[in-house]
Amino acid sequence: MGEPPPPRPELPRLALLRDMTDRAVLDRVFADGRATRADLASQTGISKPTISESVRRLEAAGLLLATGSDQTGRRGRIATVYQLAPEAGYVLAVQVNQHGVHALAATLTGATLDERQHRPVRPGDPGALADALRDTVRAVAAASAGHGSPRAVAVSVANPVDPITREVIPLPGSPFPEGHIPVAEIVSAALVAHGPAVGQVPLLVDNDVNFSALAERRAGAVIGAESFVYVYLGAGLGMSLYLGGQLVRGAHGLAGEIGYLDAVPGVPGVPGVPGVAGVAGAAGAPTRLAAALAARGFGRSESPALDVEVILATLDRAGAGDERAAEVVAELAAMIAGVVAATCTIVDPDVVLLGGPLGTHPGLLEPIRASVARTALAPVRIHPGALTDAAPLRGALLSALDTARARVLPPTTP
Repeated sequence: MGEPPPPRPELPRLALLRDMTDRAVLDRVFADGRATRADLASQTGISKPTISESVRRLEAAGLLLATGSDQTGRRGRIATVYQLAPEAGYVLAVQVNQHGVHALAATLTGATLDERQHRPVRPGDPGALADALRDTVRAVAAASAGHGSPRAVAVSVANPVDPITREVIPLPGSPFPEGHIPVAEIVSAALVAHGPAVGQVPLLVDNDVNFSALAERRAGAVIGAESFVYVYLGAGLGMSLYLGGQLVRGAHGLAGEIGYLDAVPGVPGVPGVPGVAGVAGAAGAPTRLAAALAARGFGRSESPALDVEVILATLDRAGAGDERAAEVVAELAAMIAGVVAATCTIVDPDVVLLGGPLGTHPGLLEPIRASVARTALAPVRIHPGALTDAAPLRGALLSALDTARARVLPPTTP
């Protein structure tokens, strides 16, 4: 007698198959907003009876709602249309920076439910910013209460964030010192009255540059890019790295804090080079890039931030033919280009994006391109970001949606 045939691999349990079907159905509703059972069967490749069972389960769970009917085009037959139930829950995205607090709530399809902004607080006043954050989150959550409970929250902060504790990391000379507040604690407290226990709602906190890079990769200038560098140029300086499709935060959440790099030697406008006086560090200490730019006349008097309006005005004057302004812009571009070229030498990205109010200005973009081309080891594609000031909030929203959608169904026991 021959050997018995090997046992056939065990099929996934029925509960797991149901879960996979339900997730496929919800993914289509998230993407399209509404669908019939025939649409769902056609788009997922799942049989119509199986789709019908899934729709019934999702209706019973309060996630789908039959909202009307459509003509099918087949002898007047009518098909029921399903969409996400109004009480299926929502996500909250928040942006905290020098311009104040900006928060919005959205359904799990991404449709905006409520959006509010709080004006900037006085520089250096963390207490006022904490109050503004708390009040804004409370107001948006209250306005969205008719749509169920919050399912995920993402907060973008214009400061580095510890990837483990979610706490803002205070760094010396931060352009946003009032942002050194317990963001996660404040947001959690503001949401206590608006849903399940705070600990059950995923709360994501990250810096604005990382969220901007995510937004550009998902819905901006580098959709689907596996390897790119995003450089933010505004009131602060920052960089985000995507390598192999993964965001590089660093062990302490400090990857990309380029404002703290030593100013590049041998570049016009950098300490130690003739033509710029009074900007070297104390007792010969290295001068940080952000400090060097501030000393060049680009800093604000009331805070460590760069003066975006002054720099934009200088770029405009240079574009209008002002030779002295053109010289200053060339120095500024050379300093930024030194950082970009060094980064490209280390990580060799497919593309470099320049974002923020300064990075997307053509008057700065072109000289940075020219300067990098003179020093880079290989050709470097440098493009402006597509999402400008909306990028951090857009990235936070996408992150919250990803998290909420992944958790909308209860976990299945295999």
